[in-house]
Amino acid sequence: MRILITGGSGNLARAIATELGGEHELCLMDKSILDAEDVRRAVQGIDALIHTGDPPPGLPQDGLAREQALLDLATRGTYNIFEAAISAGANKLIYAGTLAIFSAYSDDIYISENWKPLPSPEITQMTGYLAELTCREFARDHKVTVTCLRLGKLVLEEEIKGEKPDLMWLDLRDAAHAFRCALRRDMSGNVHWWRRWAVYHICADIPNPKFLIDKAAKAGYKPTHNFMEKTEGNNAP
Repeated sequence: MRILITGGSGNLARAIATELGGEHELCLMDKSILDAEDVRRAVQGIDALIHTGDPPPGLPQDGLAREQALLDLATRGTYNIFEAAISAGANKLIYAGTLAIFSAYSDDIYISENWKPLPSPEITQMTGYLAELTCREFARDHKVTVTCLRLGKLVLEEEIKGEKPDLMWLDLRDAAHAFRCALRRDMSGNVHWWRRWAVYHICADIPNPKFLIDKAAKAGYKPTHNFMEKTEGNNAP
């Protein structure tokens, strides 16, 4: 399978490439998805798209200019890359969303994919959710498989030893594994758009979690980096 991965220089894209590189032909895109010509060239011949949502290099570092750029990438950019990928013949499209859109909920409850997101006005939460909604509309309008993986907070287990536990922790390697599982999903021929569209919560498998991963587990997701020394017996960080 030929797969295009956006945000090519980011940690997530590199982890996905390590996970999938031995089995698939990968193309990592690091250019802006706002440039229609760059996007058109990048999607040629692909079978699947993995859109990490990571911004390209060169964005303003802070302030209103950065927020405007991130908003444009999440909305117009996501639309550009999905539309181009589908036009090029790709029928599997995966977006890396965020579990941060549930941060407003208390840590002593269990949140599944059926819960209502409550994104704050904070830019990464809002843009992550807007991009997710943009992806969903493509599942409505096209007979393609669209999957959103709502990822936890990306870390490497060996690098956070001794830190205060976080119920959103997700090892980068387990995140990459989740994309492998999502690539197996194929509902493109289904006439019902809600079957072509799916959302999965992806984080570590810890005791007393905030985020339930049962649905992802049924799709084959099985994290191996679960921070057990830091979370066992705790209900919250």
